Amino acid sequence: MATVAELQEFLPGTDCGECGSTCGDFAARLLGREAAPEDCPVLHTPDYAGYIEALNELLGVVPALAPPMHVDLEKCNGCGICVAMCEHHLGNCPEARLGRGPRLQDQVVFQVVNGTVVVLRQELCVRMVQAAEKCSKCAEHCPTGAITFG
Repeated sequence: MATVAELQEFLPGTDCGECGSTCGDFAARLLGREAAPEDCPVLHTPDYAGYIEALNELLGVVPALAPPMHVDLEKCNGCGICVAMCEHHLGNCPEARLGRGPRLQDQVVFQVVNGTVVVLRQELCVRMVQAAEKCSKCAEHCPTGAITFG
């Protein structure tokens, strides 16, 4: 279990009062589960990137899982734009970075099969692994709105 001192290491230490208390009091409130790291406005600034996540880890807070991907097969026209825009594919499949699409031996999130997209390994999706709030390129670029999350 974390201590107030350990939590204070990841607080600004300025005692600005923007959260309604000093950093020491805020750390105690965190420990007592009376506040959440997100309640400190200063931690949302670029200088403190990663501090909220570190505090949540110290507190044993498990991040919420990203909502699952759903493909509406009635809307999907099999264009493959989602496959080409997928962050996992672009980061892990050399051929995809060249605009050719993943190779058969590459581990992929989804692919076009018989004219529609099929989700093969949703656990590889960047939303599921690390950046749930940041990646939705497949859905954003889907011309028919076939891909949704939740």
